[in-house]
Amino acid sequence: MTDVVEFLRSIESEKLTGADRARAILWWMSRDDNSVGMTTAEMCGIIETVGHAKQNVSRLDTQLSEDRRRVSRVPGAKAWRLNPRGRSELDQSYEALAQAPRIPKASDTILSRNLFDGTRGYIEKVVRQINASYDAGLYDCCAVMCRRLLETLIIEVYEHVKRSDDIKGKDGHFLMLADLVKTIGSDPAFNLSRNAQRGLDEFKRLGDLSAHNRRFNAQKNDIDQIQAGLRVSTEELLHLAGLI
Repeated sequence: MTDVVEFLRSIESEKLTGADRARAILWWMSRDDNSVGMTTAEMCGIIETVGHAKQNVSRLDTQLSEDRRRVSRVPGAKAWRLNPRGRSELDQSYEALAQAPRIPKASDTILSRNLFDGTRGYIEKVVRQINASYDAGLYDCCAVMCRRLLETLIIEVYEHVKRSDDIKGKDGHFLMLADLVKTIGSDPAFNLSRNAQRGLDEFKRLGDLSAHNRRFNAQKNDIDQIQAGLRVSTEELLHLAGLI
């Protein structure tokens, strides 16, 4: 629902009626499939999520019923959908948005977003990209983003205990993942569990191959085999970094 809420906020105006917002919701939700419909109650819920007062479902239902040129009932259902005329009009109104890149649907395929909610905005975005790239079949991208997440979390651990200099080279820059994993794995202050260490080692190898080996392309099974290890290691690092 997040994407349609953001869209509705982007077009918000005092001139918009409840029916206008409902048609805009239908347009957004059916961009890839014109047959998609929504019930009046569902649309009212979205309008309320945007920040408007509780909506009168019956009133909005009546308003949509009176707009037969642009909307109609989905046969055999209580849902509404746009007619060709309504879609054409809204395509013109929202032309820029129609041509904008689609925001991938948020998911928890590889890592649960709930585990990372409230940590750091940049960490949450990386987790979303990990899941989205996996869902899109972009397995090298997924592996590289997992590598980035692990680097970030190890740095967060050392910054949390004010020991960031321990993972920096002579040039003052943070070490690469291989040295980060080696350092935290042998650091008695953290005493990583065996499963967490294994998860770090496994994804380091895959991430390195995807990032640096021009003849290697990660496959779905490569990610699937070490997903559990990634889950264990990231949660343990979050605890050590004081983020959960």
